[in-house]
Amino acid sequence: MKNILLAGYYGFGNLGDEAILEMFLMYFRDSSNIKNVVVLSGNPEETNKRYNVKSIDRYNIISVVKYLFKTDALVFGGGSLLQDVTSKRSIHYYLFLIKLAKLMGKKVVLLSQGIGPIIHESNLKYVSKVLKKADIITVRDYMSVDILEKMNIEKSKIKFSADPVIGLGFKRERKKDSDKTRICFTLRNWKNIELTEEICKVVDKLYNDGIECVFICFQYNMDLFLLNELESKLGEKAKFIKNRLSTQEAMEIIKNMDLLVGIRLHALILSASAYVPFVALSYDPKIDQFLQCLDMEVFTDLNVNSIDSEALYKEIISKLDNKEQEQEKLEKSVNKLRETIQVNLDIIDNI
Repeated sequence: MKNILLAGYYGFGNLGDEAILEMFLMYFRDSSNIKNVVVLSGNPEETNKRYNVKSIDRYNIISVVKYLFKTDALVFGGGSLLQDVTSKRSIHYYLFLIKLAKLMGKKVVLLSQGIGPIIHESNLKYVSKVLKKADIITVRDYMSVDILEKMNIEKSKIKFSADPVIGLGFKRERKKDSDKTRICFTLRNWKNIELTEEICKVVDKLYNDGIECVFICFQYNMDLFLLNELESKLGEKAKFIKNRLSTQEAMEIIKNMDLLVGIRLHALILSASAYVPFVALSYDPKIDQFLQCLDMEVFTDLNVNSIDSEALYKEIISKLDNKEQEQEKLEKSVNKLRETIQVNLDIIDNI
């Protein structure tokens, strides 16, 4: 039985990354091959308390080295870890861990990764050099496969396995015909782009249509400011849930919606896993790639960089008018994507 050191963007209050951690811990605990898991976290006390797992400070290099000596494999679980858009430093942190683990003769496994975007040429060369040392890499989208192949990573090391959060098996509850139509919004600020004006225009129209709009936080510390700003403009035209939500709490809200309008990737994934139709506002290639994995069309006018309130409103109404067909298509695509999770499970059983 093996000891695992699990690395990812954990302990930073991002609901999507916490959902990833939750799923991987479930996979490890269900495997007869895994003896013990230690998690690298930005908030080890919170991670330990929430998931009942040994957790250490990811920035305490002495502790990291200590537990690497004890482990059989360093595993990177999910996320867009190897990119330099949101942070120029984090990519070097993860590459450092890989190099350190290989220097100690440890196995390095990357699971359900979204590779890139990697903007800086020096980072691209460095990632290519270090990833060639990895034992196996599974990716959650097809663009990541192409990126790795262009880096000349051995094809035999690269496999496809969906983001583990798509495996959450919450089926949407049937609503009564008399129930009010409800839409969940999961938004985020991005590069100082002004969202509120166009979103308020959409909510005004939906409110006049008798549709209830509900806003939730996905990364509490970042999203709360945006929700407060929207609430100051919309008042009672929308409902604002400002709690710090767990994966289960977010899913309970989403699964009882008729539609989700989302910017954050894992809000879209949770919606898809509950077979709730969604409208994606793309801000990153990972959004477009997820849509493609579900055989969904990517609309250029539904983009955070240039939100068109009229186009967004029309797409929302179209999805609502064809809700049953949208659910059927989504269920078929999600179930097909879920089958690829077995790739990760097989790897975990053979680390």
